[in-house]
Amino acid sequence: MPDTYVCSACRGTTDRPYEVRYIVVNCPDCGEHGRLVHEALVSLLDTVPEEDRPDDWDDRPLDERLLDALDRGYISLGDTRV
Repeated sequence: MPDTYVCSACRGTTDRPYEVRYIVVNCPDCGEHGRLVHEALVSLLDTVPEEDRPDDWDDRPLDERLLDALDRGYISLGDTRV
């Protein structure tokens, strides 16, 4: 069964059978080459408390938010299993 991956730039989605945290491909919606993040991880970003998010949080690509949340300890690698 395929998993859904979300484009870090445009939030477009694509389904692939990889079962990994992210894939690096050209987005089928916007054409940008970059990371498409597993949809389960995108929802983890909502667990970062709003008061602890950087001012530009909403403007950052999803993959940068994910790396920032990992670096600052809001989510762990164990949380990112897919």
